[in-house]
Amino acid sequence: MLNALQIPFVKQFLICLTLLLFYKSALAQNLPHKWEVKPYVGIQQSKFDWSIAGNAAGTSPNILSELIWKNLKGPSFGLDIKYNITDRFSIKATNQYGSITKGEAEDTDYADDNRQSAFYYDLLNANKGYLYDASLQLSYQLLNFGQFNINPIVGLSYNQQKFHLLESANNPDSKGLNSTYEARYKGFDFGAEFVFKTQKFSIAATVLGGFYTYSAKANWNLIPDFAKPVSFTHKANSFALSGDINLAVPLNKNLRVEVNYKINNINTYSGVDKAYFNSRPTEETQFNGANFRKNAILLGLNFSF
Repeated sequence: MLNALQIPFVKQFLICLTLLLFYKSALAQNLPHKWEVKPYVGIQQSKFDWSIAGNAAGTSPNILSELIWKNLKGPSFGLDIKYNITDRFSIKATNQYGSITKGEAEDTDYADDNRQSAFYYDLLNANKGYLYDASLQLSYQLLNFGQFNINPIVGLSYNQQKFHLLESANNPDSKGLNSTYEARYKGFDFGAEFVFKTQKFSIAATVLGGFYTYSAKANWNLIPDFAKPVSFTHKANSFALSGDINLAVPLNKNLRVEVNYKINNINTYSGVDKAYFNSRPTEETQFNGANFRKNAILLGLNFSF
């Protein structure tokens, strides 16, 4: 049995233990979930073009051949995984794949500068291909103004795209055409996320810039003189500017429904075009650059645990 001197000590110990457990419970409720997993689906639309000059100096003419893929549409889906290292510092991996199921392409060759004296033109089907984007981002909550946060972001990015030139019903000479152009962008991103959060919803806007290296290879299957499977390659540098607007509505403490509108613009500067042939040496001309535009609307579920 406890003596009279031990009873006050036991009471104090029990009070301290109760307060400690209450403090730990309250602290745990204030900490964010460690993991967030977000699968999503949606639709995307894109456009892509590139051109080359007549020689390595960028002349004779300044635009010799130009390819424009436009009205490229199809479904898109992806998976984002985020880990909250602390209540301010997090890391996120993103993956998004878009399938091209509809589109067309213009192929034009010019004899004179500034797209003059076109001697070849064709409008082809382009309802095949894909767009793939992946990134690894570090985010830090730098500023907190009540319900409004500003979070700088840095990260690594990889984009891969495959476009097709397919036979057209309006051109009998295009029968059997199945040429491909595959582009890759590798580099880093920087920017910030701006978040306004309430108990019923949150709105976030993300703006990122990126510096990438650009490489591409093509397989022109109907031109006998070109080597296969690599007919020509392109190398250059790119700058990207992308944006994301996110609306999130919590369904419970572990689940949110989210809607995203994403845009992505990548401008590629002039570089080197190398053409490979079956019976003559490799030739170099100026790659004039490329332009890629994409926007997507996505619907996802964010699971937190």
